[in-house]
Amino acid sequence: MRAQQHASARPGGLRQRPYRPRERPGVGSARGLAALYAAVLWGVNGRPPLLEPDTVAEFAQPRSVGADLVRGDQGNYALGFQAKGLRYPFLSANAFGHDGSAGSEAFADPRTGIVLGYTRRRFGFGWSYPEHDRLAAALHRAVTFVTRDPS
Repeated sequence: MRAQQHASARPGGLRQRPYRPRERPGVGSARGLAALYAAVLWGVNGRPPLLEPDTVAEFAQPRSVGADLVRGDQGNYALGFQAKGLRYPFLSANAFGHDGSAGSEAFADPRTGIVLGYTRRRFGFGWSYPEHDRLAAALHRAVTFVTRDPS
């Protein structure tokens, strides 16, 4: 039996390790989501980005803004993605991603270099996940603190 691999995005490429049976995710992992968005924007393991910058820019352009008939709240949709710059004001207008019905969240901001992948251990039965806002804001604060010019 071949061991399944688990990959995570890190500066310099992907780190892989075998899965243990109790860790095997049902659909995907937060690291997998983050690695996907990193691969789209910058490439991983020495490979070029999956998409050209012009294509990525199209993903962020809002195409539909208004009440979402399924979720019941404000929807900000681009081409196959959600326009995350409208949801999170600290992200650039070019940020794009998507959340999931079970409470996952993933996005990339090409301007700031922020990529977030988040999955929940337990399925959520609502469309409101306040931890998304807290996690995204905390990540933004951490990244801007680390990259702040000391002078």
